[in-house]
Amino acid sequence: MAVKKDTKTGTWYFYGSYKMMNGKQKQYKKRGFPKKKDAVKAEILFRADIKTPYKNLTLEELFTLYSEYTEKRIKDNTYNTQTRVLQRWIDIIGKDTLIKKITTSSLEDALELMIRKSNSNTAVNYLNRLNKMFRYAVQKGYLETNPCAPVEVIKNPNAKKNEMKYWTLDQFNLFIPFVTNPMYNLLFKNQFYNGTRIGEALALTWEDIDFENKTITINKTWSKDLHQVTTPKTNNSYRTITIPSFLCDNFKAYKELLDVPDKSFIFGIDTPISNTAVRTYLLRAIKAANQNNEEQIPTIRIHDLRHSCASYMIGNMVRDGSSHFSLYDVAKRLGDNLSTVLSVYAHWLPQADKGIAKFMDKDNALD
Repeated sequence: MAVKKDTKTGTWYFYGSYKMMNGKQKQYKKRGFPKKKDAVKAEILFRADIKTPYKNLTLEELFTLYSEYTEKRIKDNTYNTQTRVLQRWIDIIGKDTLIKKITTSSLEDALELMIRKSNSNTAVNYLNRLNKMFRYAVQKGYLETNPCAPVEVIKNPNAKKNEMKYWTLDQFNLFIPFVTNPMYNLLFKNQFYNGTRIGEALALTWEDIDFENKTITINKTWSKDLHQVTTPKTNNSYRTITIPSFLCDNFKAYKELLDVPDKSFIFGIDTPISNTAVRTYLLRAIKAANQNNEEQIPTIRIHDLRHSCASYMIGNMVRDGSSHFSLYDVAKRLGDNLSTVLSVYAHWLPQADKGIAKFMDKDNALD
C-alpha cells in the first residue's frame, strides 16, 4: 500500500498488490489524483472493495461463475437442463440484479409467476436448481445467506392429483396389432416387457443383445438434446436383464430382416430415431386401435409404457398367495433403487397384500 507523486504530471497515484481468491498475487496502480489525500482515500476504498470483490455481483455474473464450476462436475444432460432452468429465473428476476438485493420475497413472487404458467411440480424443480446456485454463492463467500432457503412451494390443497397412466397386458394386446412397422412393433414390446427408459432403448445396439443367454445389457442412453450417446441416468441404470423368449425371438427375426453390423443401433441403424417420431407413431397406433376395437384404451405417453411394465410386474409378484419375485427384483429390472420404486409404485401392491392375508388365514385355520 503506497502513494507517490508523478514527477512528470504533478499528480498523485497509488499502487501495490493483493492476493486474489485463487491465491495468486495481483498488482494494481491508479493515477491522476490532484492531491495526495485524494490518492490515499481512493486506495482505502479500493482495498475495501478487494476484501469483498463480489459484493456487487449480478445474477448473470453468478450464473456464469456457477456454470463454469458445474460444467465438469455434472452430466451434459443435467448441465443443459440446469442452464435452461436458471436462464428462466434470470429472465424473470433480471440479469443485472445484484444478488445481494435478491430477497426471499422477490423469489416467492417469481415462483408464483412460474406456477401460473406451469405446475407446482415444475416449480419445485426450478426452485431446487436455484437453491443449489445460491448455496454455491454462500459457500464461495459471494453471499452471507441464501435467500432461496426459506422459500416454499405452496400447493393448492384442492388440486386434483394426476393419476399415473398405464396399460394392462390386455390393453397392450389391443394396441400392438396396429403397430405394423416392425421396428416400432419391437420398440413398443421392449418398452412394455423390459421397462427401459426411452433413451436407454434408443441407445441399444445389436452388441447389447446376447441371443444365446437371452439378455440385454444396458450401459448407455441416447440424449435427445445432445444428439449423442451418454452414460446412463444413475449407477443403478447399469444392468443386464433377461429377455422373455418370445421377445428374444422378435429381436432375432428383426436383425435377420435388416442384416446390419452389430454396432448398428437397433432402433435406427446409423442414428436412433427421434423421440418425436416415436411419440407420433404411438399416438397414431392408439388412434387406430380405438377406431377398430370396441374396447377403448387410454392415450398414454412413451414413458407410460415403462409404468405399464412396472404395473405388470408388480401385479404378478404374488399369484394365489405364492411369491414369484420381489419388489427388489422389479427395481433391478427397471434400473431404479428400491426406495424409488416404493415411492412411485407403492399404490400398486394390493395383490401382495392379499397374499399376506391368505397366509395369515392359513396359519390360523381351525381344524
